[in-house]
Amino acid sequence: MIPRRALKPYLAEFLGTALLIVIGDGVVAQCLLSDYQYGTWLSINIAWAAAVCLASYLSDPSPTINPAVTICTALVRPSAGQWKTIPGKLAAQFLGGFVGAALVYVNYRSAILAWDPEYTIPWGSILSPSGHHSAGIFSTYPAAFFSSNWEAVFSEVLGSAVLMFGCLSISDPANAHRFPAPQLSLFLLLLSIGAALGWQTGYALNPARDFGPRLFSAILYGREVFTAAGYYCFVPLFAPIIGCLIGATTYDSMLFEGDGSRVTDTLDKVENHGSLRLE
Repeated sequence: MIPRRALKPYLAEFLGTALLIVIGDGVVAQCLLSDYQYGTWLSINIAWAAAVCLASYLSDPSPTINPAVTICTALVRPSAGQWKTIPGKLAAQFLGGFVGAALVYVNYRSAILAWDPEYTIPWGSILSPSGHHSAGIFSTYPAAFFSSNWEAVFSEVLGSAVLMFGCLSISDPANAHRFPAPQLSLFLLLLSIGAALGWQTGYALNPARDFGPRLFSAILYGREVFTAAGYYCFVPLFAPIIGCLIGATTYDSMLFEGDGSRVTDTLDKVENHGSLRLE
């Protein structure tokens, strides 16, 4: 048997991501299915931010519940044995997203059937007489006014860069005295990103948050959830990784003064030797 202590990091990633989706997709369902009688865009922002905040309490160190952050941290701030844990953590995150979406569907099944009996998809081939598209409860789709998905890529990269930049600032040991409650700071960070940058793409910022529920929604809505809007599903899957790398590189190259960063270590070598040498 595998000791429970050894499984805890993976269980925290699974349960944290499932909690994120239950609260996050749940608030979207409540707003949409009630035609915004029981929720607003602000309540969506607050609930998603609160979900991330609550998930960060599940273990110490906190689970990332985000493959983009997990991969970015391993590339920019590597530690011994880190890469060995990544496949298991990524699997736990995507599985958590899938299970969380299933729980939301079971909870709102009758409401979805009443609001969108055709089970339609934004940008999909099946038209809803009422203009309702319930597939958007589970995963993100781009705004109709985008001229191309590259605009959505930019939006997701920007939001993810701000996310990673903010996370590194909050977790920086030099700022520990400023952030006595990092979970609250994380809540404010996510709330700000959603309120300022979230409208056009639904601010996935997280491959597991989007792809796990999208995979579940394919059971209900068909494989068009992957092909809709010019295969938009690849944008929230890969753009957050790029954005997180940009945010981490920006923070570490300009502000970070600690140890363990490949970016900072490289810049230190350049300053000490006058030029970059391969060793």
